Amino acid sequence: MQEEIKLIGKRIRLLRTAKNLTQTGLAKEMGISQTHLCNIECGRVPVTLPNLLKLHSLLECSMASFFVDLDEQPETKDNDISLDEVLQIVKLLKQKN
Repeated sequence: MQEEIKLIGKRIRLLRTAKNLTQTGLAKEMGISQTHLCNIECGRVPVTLPNLLKLHSLLECSMASFFVDLDEQPETKDNDISLDEVLQIVKLLKQKN
């Protein structure tokens, strides 16, 4: 379960950065501290359903975006980003423009 929490946190970070949002800015819009958002993104704490719903709205993404490919992610170090994650960022940036 801890690995899934980390993967969801990584996905949240990717979606946030694809929207050019800072942790501080997004946390403020969510009504939580930047530290708490950092802990979610790093997988130290799980994201709650109310916060997931806020993220869904603020990041303008589908709920599935947080969970896609969780079972297929290779194990990586905390600071590593997979090629799939990079490609997702590129797709999101292209859609934005």
